[in-house]
Amino acid sequence: MQEISGSLSEVIRAYSDHNLLVPAATDVQLNPFYKYHVEEVAVDLSENSGDIYKVNRIPTGKKDGKGKEIWQDTYSLSKPLLNKLAMAAGIQFNPQQTYGRKIDATTYRAQAQGAMRKADGTYRSEVDQREICLEDEEDRFRRESTDKAVRGITDKKAAEEAAKIFAGKWIDDTDKWGNHIKAYVIAEKDRERYIERYVKVNMALLRKSWAEKALTGAKLRVIRALLGIKSCYTIDELKKNFAIPTVIFSPDYSDPQVRQAMLMQGMNSVNNMFGMPQIEVKNVDFATDSNIIDEGDLDNPAFTSELPDEDMGEIQQEAFAQPEQEEPNEPDPQPEEDRTADFQCSRCGTIINEKVYEYSINKFGEPLCIKCQRGGGRR
Repeated sequence: MQEISGSLSEVIRAYSDHNLLVPAATDVQLNPFYKYHVEEVAVDLSENSGDIYKVNRIPTGKKDGKGKEIWQDTYSLSKPLLNKLAMAAGIQFNPQQTYGRKIDATTYRAQAQGAMRKADGTYRSEVDQREICLEDEEDRFRRESTDKAVRGITDKKAAEEAAKIFAGKWIDDTDKWGNHIKAYVIAEKDRERYIERYVKVNMALLRKSWAEKALTGAKLRVIRALLGIKSCYTIDELKKNFAIPTVIFSPDYSDPQVRQAMLMQGMNSVNNMFGMPQIEVKNVDFATDSNIIDEGDLDNPAFTSELPDEDMGEIQQEAFAQPEQEEPNEPDPQPEEDRTADFQCSRCGTIINEKVYEYSINKFGEPLCIKCQRGGGRR
């Protein structure tokens, strides 16, 4: 497991000896708040690991010393390994869009929606379905058992168990990958009994788990689509670890602006729990202090993850305005004296509030707006 800051091309170069699972090999420059985090997942190639299963044989394009074509086995990734890859990639499934329902007495359909974060911080989502029809599955089991009974059972363990129950004979045969094996052919008198029993056993198992199988199938399809996993791999390919780069939030705390943004986020979290305290502003040098921010920014969602575009040192007049307290109704209120003229900048005429007015009088000896204060009170 490594952490890499930089573009996707850097990740590809660093993991050239891995099965790199990236939906699109595009070069994306990350901002100071995010970086790549690469997880490695190894494949257990042992026979009983359950990580992979054999699916086919393909020609290598090479020939042996006798001029015969050399073939190699290919394998597909099983459910346990796909789940490991999904966890490493941070794939999340939407519970509202991941469900199954019974369509009728013989049909069950499941749907899954998953998403993973892309390099630009947005999410890519996929939706897929898996449907199981008991009638179709029964027909498939019947055809499969008929072929086995007539042509021979090629799986060694299944053939040995069938030979204990049904009459038949052993013959020389080859499996689907071309290996020479012994197959067991069911005698004609027992074929119907073997077929019916084969179908009943497999259908009984399917009825117990068809809902789970449908939902699992839909999820695995989503995982394969999001990660761009191939349908099959050779042993040489599977000897390489799978490397999955993801984008994580990792701000540069040496940057003062980043520290300020994180401080505001922490304050926001506390305020959400215990409420917003009333802070009295006193003796602040507005002309030199560049870290003063608008109190409204404490609830701004821009501070939750990325640096806001606006200047964090900008001083807003609203920062000094206290929230209005609701006064109880009093009979015959007396009109208040209009003091608008008292709270005007003596230089530019800008209306200022009482707090700014009092501060300016104490500091500069005359009422000045914030802009004129920044000039140091000098004419």
